[in-house]
Amino acid sequence: MKQKKSVEDYLKTIYILSKNKDVHGADIARAIGVSRPTVCVSLKALEEEGYILMDDAREVHLTEKGMRIAEETYERHNMLCQLLTELGVDEKTASSDACEMEHAVSNESYQALKALVAEGSGGT
Repeated sequence: MKQKKSVEDYLKTIYILSKNKDVHGADIARAIGVSRPTVCVSLKALEEEGYILMDDAREVHLTEKGMRIAEETYERHNMLCQLLTELGVDEKTASSDACEMEHAVSNESYQALKALVAEGSGGT
């Protein structure tokens, strides 16, 4: 599971789901629209790479390393989505586009866009 986009998408999904409940593979499969066996393989790879831990109840937990990436990806997504909606893009399209952009934008460009959004919303 070396693909950056795939790793970030899984970690972000786990992060979002964990805000409301314990996370299991079936929850992740439903959230991202893939089969449970596909999620099982991906979770094993994420665990081997040190991004997640699975407990005896098969609940998925982010490690510190996984949490850092998940939070960064989630923040990027939210900021890009906000920027696009402020530019007049409808929320569904903005969210979908932000999901693609969050992986492709360099840190330098992201920081510039983030400053632009902060400027436009009064620095909050």
